[in-house]
Amino acid sequence: MKNLALVALVVLLAATSASAQVTNGDFATSISGWTLGGAGVPISWHPTVGNPGGSAYFYGAYGGTGSIDQMFQCGGGHGDANCDISLEYRYYLSGGASVQVVVSIDNVDVYTVNHVTESPLWNPVTLTVPCGLHSIKVSTNTLSMGTFGQWAVFADNVQGLCTSVVPDEAQGWGTLKATYR
Repeated sequence: MKNLALVALVVLLAATSASAQVTNGDFATSISGWTLGGAGVPISWHPTVGNPGGSAYFYGAYGGTGSIDQMFQCGGGHGDANCDISLEYRYYLSGGASVQVVVSIDNVDVYTVNHVTESPLWNPVTLTVPCGLHSIKVSTNTLSMGTFGQWAVFADNVQGLCTSVVPDEAQGWGTLKATYR
């Protein structure tokens, strides 16, 4: 019985996740830890439009682009492990404006959606890359300003989780039970 408990503990520890080191991914009190970029789109912190709490806030009243990015370490970067990256964003459009939201990992665009109609729902984005050192960038690009248009994008809950991949065993329960008797 002790052997079974020891094996269960080892399997549990091997499958345990370690949080990535995304700095201030919940935007609870600011946008500190993020590098701001782009031209023409002010980026700031909004205290109440997050999910919940604060969020990064892109405001497209004049056209242009905006981005936030940072480098982060997701796990140790060795063995069979995946870094599951997730974030949420919502957007508002008015006056015929349209906006593109792009998520890049390690300078490769892995998520791109053009928004031309209003929908204030939270849009989840989930991606998987090998664990290790990565950069993440969330960008907004003005597609159209329409007639007296403007748009807003709010990003929140950026996180990464490095999880070990545990291979499936071909043994049945009877074989395992017989092994640990």
